[in-house]
Amino acid sequence: MFKLLIRRLDRYGMYGGICRVFEGDGDSGGGGGGGEAGFVGSDGVFAENWASGESFKENEAMLSRYKNVTDMANSLVDTKKKFGRNPDTLVEIPSETSGDDVRTAWRKANGVPETVDGYAYDYSDDFATKLGPLKDDRMVAVKDFAHKELGLSPAKFQKLLDFYHTNIVSDTDAFSAELEEGNNQRFEDGTAMLKGLWLDGTDDRTAAALAHLQAYGEIEVKGADGEMVNPLEKLFEEAPQLKQSPWLTMIMDNMAQKMGEATRKGGGGDGALSLDSINSQITDIRNQQDVIRKGNPVNFKGNPQFKDLEGRLKVLYQKKPA
Repeated sequence: MFKLLIRRLDRYGMYGGICRVFEGDGDSGGGGGGGEAGFVGSDGVFAENWASGESFKENEAMLSRYKNVTDMANSLVDTKKKFGRNPDTLVEIPSETSGDDVRTAWRKANGVPETVDGYAYDYSDDFATKLGPLKDDRMVAVKDFAHKELGLSPAKFQKLLDFYHTNIVSDTDAFSAELEEGNNQRFEDGTAMLKGLWLDGTDDRTAAALAHLQAYGEIEVKGADGEMVNPLEKLFEEAPQLKQSPWLTMIMDNMAQKMGEATRKGGGGDGALSLDSINSQITDIRNQQDVIRKGNPVNFKGNPQFKDLEGRLKVLYQKKPA
């Protein structure tokens, strides 16, 4: 049996090592005095408390688990098989008290490059489109952290950043979809409200509101380069959906009506509204009331907008010249 163990140990280059375990130093327990008799009997069984001597005190807990030579030899062989024959992979895992040599050996065994120049990151076109280009100064900091604090191999560095950016893109896509859904819902709510108020006149009044915005909102200002800029055009370039926004349509329609009310005879004068302006506004208000009546012939007077229009009619009649 011992010959078989010796052959197995010698095959993995461990025969000399395990022999040194049995040499002893005169204070090893189980018989002392050195030699094989101090630790193991002829049957290969270790003496009681064989690992409690001075030579093994730092590793007594681990060594005392072995009760005979066969168990120890098989354990050593299995460990060697797991780690392979490459001596660079048989390294100590660093602890807080480990020296630089232990840390260096561990980093080498785990493929950590000697400098941050060993890291390269393949940033996909999809990431660049959705997240923008990588910032050089930020990548320098990431590489430095991965090298000094995490001890990553180049492959793990790539995987970690891919995982991070994939999750960021996923969150960005989900947020964009949620935002678009909310915008669509608000657009549909506003459109339904307009059609409920204006019925068949919705398209005409929407076009009129936009025309009012363009008539009174278009201005030109000089840009930093000396070229003239139209702010209204820039607004629609940034947010083209505003042209179809029912909420903006309501605002512009209301502004058009109020500006019509504020039109003064001769552009100023005594502050009295012209008769033509009053009659025009009265006609417009009555048209709006007719739309509400058609939409709700039974209870049109209960409509808040109808009540508001009634109040505005009274004010206009009071302003008519005597």
